[in-house]
Amino acid sequence: MRIKPRDLRYLLVVVVISTVVSSGFAFRSLNPSPGEPFFAIWVLGRDGLLEDYFPQNDSNLTIAENVTWAIGVYNHMGALEYVSLQVKLLNSTMIGPSDTSASTAPAIIEFDRVLTENETWTMPFVWEISSMNMTRGTAEVTGIVVNGNALSGNLAQAVNGYNLRLVFEVWYFDEASNGLAFSWESSAGMRTSWVQVWFNATLG
Repeated sequence: MRIKPRDLRYLLVVVVISTVVSSGFAFRSLNPSPGEPFFAIWVLGRDGLLEDYFPQNDSNLTIAENVTWAIGVYNHMGALEYVSLQVKLLNSTMIGPSDTSASTAPAIIEFDRVLTENETWTMPFVWEISSMNMTRGTAEVTGIVVNGNALSGNLAQAVNGYNLRLVFEVWYFDEASNGLAFSWESSAGMRTSWVQVWFNATLG
């Protein structure tokens, strides 16, 4: 059974997105006009606060170093929504998402859920780098474990392992296109909902 969760009357939205970047993490907050529909996403640290994102507050991560975050997604689009949270691993040179479009990089893992109006979806995001190679000053992440799921392959690479980022994009089922969509049209233009957290990968 195909879920068609959204009435076309709710396509007009206004979302103002701001990014705060500090100590290797980014927190993205949405500040809509009162009564306007929107999605919101955030990443919190180990204790559900805007702190303790990394062990010893050090964003230089080594292999098998456990990191615990809490991801929150809030639906205020005015109707039931089928949401796909897509997680991507990028370096600083790869094109990330913007206020109009998603990153073209493939997701390394996805989480799906149907959200009712005004529902907040909170989920743990526990991860670690399980394997990486360093060749001629370039670090290649070849393995990550997320919530017990082992992911492998050429996931991302960066010079000396610096400036890697996990990107969380909110996708939703769009009735008009009969598929998943990342952006939506508003009276102020196209809008999206995403957040990213920066870190470095080292061999210790």
